Amino acid sequence: MTTWQDVLAQHAHLFAEVQPGASIALAPGSPPRAQVKQVRDPVPMQLWLRGPDRMAVVDGEYRGLKSLVSDVLFLPEAGALETALAHEAPLSELKRELRDGRMLVMVMRSRSELRERGWSEFFEALGLPFQGTCR
Repeated sequence: MTTWQDVLAQHAHLFAEVQPGASIALAPGSPPRAQVKQVRDPVPMQLWLRGPDRMAVVDGEYRGLKSLVSDVLFLPEAGALETALAHEAPLSELKRELRDGRMLVMVMRSRSELRERGWSEFFEALGLPFQGTCR
C-alpha cells in the first residue's frame, strides 16, 4: 500500500529547493471551512516537513491558525487524502481535488517567503499560483 511518504519520495524533485524546516500542514475534516479558526480543539494533522535530506511525513495536532507554524495549510474534506492516495497518481488526484473544491488552501507566508523557502516547483505542479498571505 502506498503511503504519503512514498509519494513525497517519488516526487522528490518537486521539493529539491525546499529549505529545511519548511512545512505543509494537512488537517482533514468536513466541511473544510469548519477547520478555519484561530483556536480550536485539537484534531489529527499530517505535516509534510522538509528535513536536511528529504521531505518527511510527521503526525501532529492541528489546534487552529494561531499556533500553526507551517508555510501552507491544506484543509481537505474528510476522506479526500485517502481518495487521492488510492489513485494511481496521488498528486494528480490531489490537484483535481483542489480544483473541485474538496480541499481549501491557506497560505500562511508572503509570496516572497514562499519563493525563498523553495515551494515554487510544488505549487506549480499542483496548479497553484502564489496568492500571497492569507492570515
